[in-house]
Amino acid sequence: MKLQPKTIALLVVLALFVIVLFQNSDATSIELLFWDLVNIPLFVLILSTIILGWVMGWITHMAYQKGKKNQAAKTAPNVEPPKENTDKETPAGTEANP
Repeated sequence: MKLQPKTIALLVVLALFVIVLFQNSDATSIELLFWDLVNIPLFVLILSTIILGWVMGWITHMAYQKGKKNQAAKTAPNVEPPKENTDKETPAGTEANP
């Protein structure tokens, strides 16, 4: 089984991520406004920050795409339906004389 470069890159990034998580297992305290979150592992903080950033990016992307779609709908040219042929139609098998 031959691994594709994309799969190898994903495995390398995943391995580095696991190493960073294990190296940052020390407990830390966080002060957020008037809350004191104490003894939270650093990798939990890192992981929650990554997830929060991903969610915010996804929401921003979806809002941008929706705005882009709405803008395209507003600026689309008005397409008129095809006009009916007002010339007299000739019966099948006969030719019209000019």
